[in-house]
Amino acid sequence: MSQTRAIFAISAACATLLALSGCDRANEGGKTEATSQERIAAALDPCAEGRGAFAQSVCQNQSLASIDGEIRQTLVAEAASVSDAGARMLVQNQQRWLEAQRIGCGVIDPAGEPTPEQQQCLEGELRARAAEVQNAVQEVGGYTFQRMELVDATPITAEIASASGLGEAAPPAVTRDIRFPRIDGEQTPEIQRFNELVAQQPQFRLEDATEEIVDYRISYAGPELISVRFDMSDMTLGAAHGNNSSKAVTVLMTTGEPLAEANVFRANSGWQRFLTQRALAEITRQYTDYGFTPPERDVRESVTKPHLWLITEQGLTILFPPYSFGGPYALGGTEVSIPWADLRPYLSPSAPAPIRPSA
Repeated sequence: MSQTRAIFAISAACATLLALSGCDRANEGGKTEATSQERIAAALDPCAEGRGAFAQSVCQNQSLASIDGEIRQTLVAEAASVSDAGARMLVQNQQRWLEAQRIGCGVIDPAGEPTPEQQQCLEGELRARAAEVQNAVQEVGGYTFQRMELVDATPITAEIASASGLGEAAPPAVTRDIRFPRIDGEQTPEIQRFNELVAQQPQFRLEDATEEIVDYRISYAGPELISVRFDMSDMTLGAAHGNNSSKAVTVLMTTGEPLAEANVFRANSGWQRFLTQRALAEITRQYTDYGFTPPERDVRESVTKPHLWLITEQGLTILFPPYSFGGPYALGGTEVSIPWADLRPYLSPSAPAPIRPSA
């Protein structure tokens, strides 16, 4: 990562975390009339005064306004189950998302009338959004998880399009869509730490002409541990292919610390060799048709990294992003799941649930 990009990423991270902590500490995760259903509905109304030129354009477009109304209705209902801070973030997420879709669909002038092609693009994006906002807030394992979104777009200039080699075939914009969970409600030190550890930040500037997507799935959530899977991809304009990767962020909710190997396995139990041999056999089986057997050294290096361990109710899933097991890009990534019962001889008796043998 270049120095400029690193500074950008750090600055973005600080801004996001300050916003999160500032909002949460303002009312300790409480709910007041400041984010009543009526006020949230008004904040999301594209026809409201002061909402901007593009929002007014949506308001006056019968088709777009109808779908936007569905989204607004869902978000108003979701906002009722989160704190004031959470409700404000739902509104900010949606407003930022809508602006990104305007640019992504090629509507450069916010007050301009969309072309038929742009109209079709906007309708498609809004319909997809109407489905996904239904999961903007999730109740899992006794926690209220809210989806945070860093969604942006910037138009592709003729200069960038030419430099990429795509010319007129270039898309209208470069977009990024970065998502991660946030626990709403009372912000204990452990929950604040979880929110900090799972917050994801851009690795590229929009000016780098690189599209970036980060999505997540909550693999397990309980009083002692939360494990989240992240899937990341990026594609630079004009590149031969994109890049894909996966990782896990697992947090001990009793301490707010990231999961470490000592939290899972007994020292000197031989767990490294067991994981290596199990994964080696499974990956070889998965790629039998390719005649590929992964190098043991590469497999061992990956299986011993806690940031590639996804904790589930059933067992340990080891993530193998592309290249991490010695395979070429064409093989992509894979994963190997091992039931807790098979791991029992190696597990620490003090491991958190659902890992420990007695759990």
